Amino acid sequence: MPLAITPILALCGLLSGAAHAAEDDYEFELEGYFRTRGYRFRSLTPEQDGVGNFMAMRLRVQPQINFQDRAKFFMMMDLMDDVVMGDNQSLLPASVFAQDPSYTRMEGQNQDFFQRSTEAPMVKRAWMEFKLPVGTMRVGRQESQWGMGILSNAGNGFDDSFGENHYGSTFDRVIFATSPTAIAHKIMKKKGKPAPFFVGVGVDRLVEDPLETYYGYQCATKDEAGNAIQRNLADGTRNPGYDPRCDTIDGITQETGKDGYHDIEHDYTEPRDPSNRTDDWWVDRNDDAWEMVYLAIYRGEDVKMFGSTGDFTLGAYVIDRQHVESDSRVQIYDAYLKFLWKGIYLEGEAVNIRGKSSGLALPGTYDPASELPNPLYKDINIWGWAGRTGYIKPEWQGIFEAGFAGGDDNVADSKFTGRNLHPDYNVGLLLYEEVLARVTARSWSSGALPLWSNGGVWNSLYVFPNASIRPLDGLEITGAYLLAWPHKPDGTRIRCTKDDEKAMGIECADPYDGDLAQEIGWETDLAIKYKFHKHVLVSSETGYAQVSNRVPLENLGLNPDGKFFTSQVRVAYEF
Repeated sequence: MPLAITPILALCGLLSGAAHAAEDDYEFELEGYFRTRGYRFRSLTPEQDGVGNFMAMRLRVQPQINFQDRAKFFMMMDLMDDVVMGDNQSLLPASVFAQDPSYTRMEGQNQDFFQRSTEAPMVKRAWMEFKLPVGTMRVGRQESQWGMGILSNAGNGFDDSFGENHYGSTFDRVIFATSPTAIAHKIMKKKGKPAPFFVGVGVDRLVEDPLETYYGYQCATKDEAGNAIQRNLADGTRNPGYDPRCDTIDGITQETGKDGYHDIEHDYTEPRDPSNRTDDWWVDRNDDAWEMVYLAIYRGEDVKMFGSTGDFTLGAYVIDRQHVESDSRVQIYDAYLKFLWKGIYLEGEAVNIRGKSSGLALPGTYDPASELPNPLYKDINIWGWAGRTGYIKPEWQGIFEAGFAGGDDNVADSKFTGRNLHPDYNVGLLLYEEVLARVTARSWSSGALPLWSNGGVWNSLYVFPNASIRPLDGLEITGAYLLAWPHKPDGTRIRCTKDDEKAMGIECADPYDGDLAQEIGWETDLAIKYKFHKHVLVSSETGYAQVSNRVPLENLGLNPDGKFFTSQVRVAYEF
């Protein structure tokens, strides 16, 4: 065994019995990359004086152990995950003598080298994969990639024309996949290759005993007039504001011994300390969120079509997600198509999320004055899609792309229709990645983090024509134009007028007094990428965006004239 990989195996604890296997029983592979990316922005905020810039880096290590292609073990470690180069968190009084930089991420938080937090530990993924007589099983904390990646995106490598992957979809999952056609082919002892049709079923554990205590109702000890809330009013009638669930002994609701007064106060949800776990937290399934996963896909590569060969893939991905405590049941339907024949290219993915939930108790997402019995209840119906068509040749390609992410003009009502596309499905460098990401982050508090776009396509319809040429081996030049229109303006993050109400089917809570542009904005991008020495990747990317008065930039701490510019450079060593 080469000495260079011995520390890696020691760090992995020689998992899956690798330490006890004969040397020729398994193969060890090491993949990953080290990349640095420099960001340079002009006029992103009114306070910015001139040009601002910073650099960030990531070291990703992915060891793999393969036992005769029958049993495999995978691990992914991000030892420095988007760490800002040279930052020391302002901890040194005299910066001129600074050294020993910290592990500060792009968002500004510090991370430990081995484990940043429960949200993003150093060991990001670890799972096993093994063959069974009738299929393949995967078990563990694993990546999830489906189709174009607008719903589930592994966030691996450098697969985008512009920008970087920062997130990635990871699930604690047990999944089994098989090929019914291969099984039938073997039973009937047919010759040749079976049709490449696969099905799978799995289960994901999403949340076990969440940190937020979910109540689904409010408790207050006094009413708006400052009077104590009690069971009976002065005339002996029942106080309509009284809730027996808020009448407790020592903070524990009981049916006997109530004193007739509200004794506790809490909102619909309440943060709690992890030490407050009950003794039976591990058997309480009501507070667990989990989902069933089903997939079916025909994946044809180099199949015979129209007198030639090409690629044809067609698949469906279905998720059934549940959370008993908040009365949540959501189904996700995702369809994917890819076609490539003699350079003619077509690819598309569409997703629909529908169901019900009373668990979106985020700041601004519910109306306590609602006349509904449960002001947290929401009917969910979210749509999103992306599609590409064009012509691809080894020396050049021309692609027309369009996409859509459903918006929500009022997240506090009983209908929830907005969700961004996955943030690692990168469209451009500025409009979505920087400007609208800051718009959602600054207009929603950190308590409403799930509503942030994080750089993904959000509340809009867009077109993104782009073209690439490859004049030399390893060299690619890509140019693109992005234009986006709003879907459901809410008046705060995207302005609206009374005329929009009928045209877009919305309720404009804060109509804008004046003329508004039809579009959110436009952007042009250029990328020059070069790969040399088989492992070194260099990319230089530039973007200019003009954001319209649809976005209230001046209210959100962004440059009010709507003109944004960035230049970014990436250098990576991929192994």
